[in-house]
Amino acid sequence: ATQQGLHEPPGAARAYLQHEAGASFDAPRVDAFLREGPKAIEFFTGKTCVQFDMPSVFPDYHAEAPGGLQGGRSMVTRPFDGRELGEHIRHLAPPLPELTVFGMMLGSGKEIWHFMRAFRSPQSFLFVARRLARHFLDVLQHGRGMTLTNGNALAGRLAKAAADIGVPTWLSSPVRELLVEDGRVVGAAVEREGRRLRVDAARGVVLACGGFPHD
Repeated sequence: ATQQGLHEPPGAARAYLQHEAGASFDAPRVDAFLREGPKAIEFFTGKTCVQFDMPSVFPDYHAEAPGGLQGGRSMVTRPFDGRELGEHIRHLAPPLPELTVFGMMLGSGKEIWHFMRAFRSPQSFLFVARRLARHFLDVLQHGRGMTLTNGNALAGRLAKAAADIGVPTWLSSPVRELLVEDGRVVGAAVEREGRRLRVDAARGVVLACGGFPHD
């Protein structure tokens, strides 16, 4: 946002979240999110293949609310070529059908703009034709689209980042119980290959259970 000349008034983000959360506003948690969130983004963008873009005009859901803005907050994961995952691409779930066009998920911003103008602009028509041709060719060759966008791109980039540094990934290993000691989550009980295993967390446990559609 700073690189694009977008500057946010001090305290605006906190005011917006407080207005949206209402009686559920959790001040310590929100303050921790606002304080540590930028550090997490810097870590990923500086040390891994997880990269983001920020459309200059991408308003908050309720931009008219106190603290709301017309842009400078929402980020989208940079599109990712699924071929970079190699054989691991078969483990990546496809995008939700209701969010696709012919099975193809569009990236936020420029792609949607071109698709909305496909029959009003020769430039947009050519863009859409190329995008569709590339998608259908990928489906023929690989069984799915390989231009990953939005949540699929984030999952793909996180998977590639983990593989790059040798982080083991356990598939079909559901968590059966969170382990709590002295009021703090310290690990999880995981069922793996018919056995129940205890996994202790050195720093913390992240619950990533689906996106906004599965809230």
